Amino acid sequence: MFLTRCCAVILAGVFFQAQVLAIETTASGEELLKQMAIANRQLNYSGIFTYEHGGTLKTVKVFHAIKAGHEVERLVLLSGPEQEVIRRGEDVNCQRLGDAMLRGNAAGIANISKHHLEKHYIVQVKPDDRIAGRDVNMLHVVPLDEHRYGYVLGLDKVTGLLLQSMLIGNNNRVLERFQYVDIQIGNTIADSDLGSAADEHYQISAEAAPCLDHGAIQLSSPNWNPAWLPPGYNMAGHEISAETGRETLIYTDGLSVFSLFIDPDMAADFPQMQAQRGATAAYLSRISVNNRQYVICVVGEIPVETAKLVMQSVRPVTPTAP
Repeated sequence: MFLTRCCAVILAGVFFQAQVLAIETTASGEELLKQMAIANRQLNYSGIFTYEHGGTLKTVKVFHAIKAGHEVERLVLLSGPEQEVIRRGEDVNCQRLGDAMLRGNAAGIANISKHHLEKHYIVQVKPDDRIAGRDVNMLHVVPLDEHRYGYVLGLDKVTGLLLQSMLIGNNNRVLERFQYVDIQIGNTIADSDLGSAADEHYQISAEAAPCLDHGAIQLSSPNWNPAWLPPGYNMAGHEISAETGRETLIYTDGLSVFSLFIDPDMAADFPQMQAQRGATAAYLSRISVNNRQYVICVVGEIPVETAKLVMQSVRPVTPTAP
């Protein structure tokens, strides 16, 4: 789906009455990220942004409003097939894993602890720029190892709203680009702008999943585990399908996310393969355990070589003796 990672970052914060938060030009990178955390969830705004990924360019219109302390958002695809997504019912102070996966690579950056961020990234404040006719503070988030990507963020100087996000791969190559071309911030969003005009649209409501920023997530014990993970990544989700037996494990370093899928009883001649589209890498292979075949696949926002290392380390969890 075109909206897998194409929208603006959703992050925790507090609603402020004027819906305008001035940012000092002397603020540090960490302080600017905290301002971004407030702005991207707490402001009313509407506009048009472009999203470039894997050689395709999409144009999307967005309406974002706070209604009775909850987010309501409508996204309309202006290029290609007619599609809309409406999100409603999210508590403005809650970020769920599904939010991070839907809303973009930079979804969790302002919620990472300063210690964790400094351990895996360098945040650099760069010369100011202009995006969609507005002055922005530019931040470069540079990884400290080869197992994760870097980011370039353009934050509105008046409000802190994220107006541009670029995901940077090897050799400073831009793998994904999200950027507003027109934006109105702090405006009143009419109820009619938050309802779908299309016959077919996706409706996303608040789920019962716990908030990522409200303490540790309680997870069930998986049947499989990778013996190796990129430094700083931890499990953030786990599910076993009752219908297919597929086991899904989700890992994040707070900024990027990847998933590990283990499928039992797949076709015996399923080939090993790898692929990359934009920032999303996939690596698939087979494993035989007790004469039973499994397909293991790693998919996510990590370099393909990192996905391969994770996949090659996956093993079944040894049952604990009674």
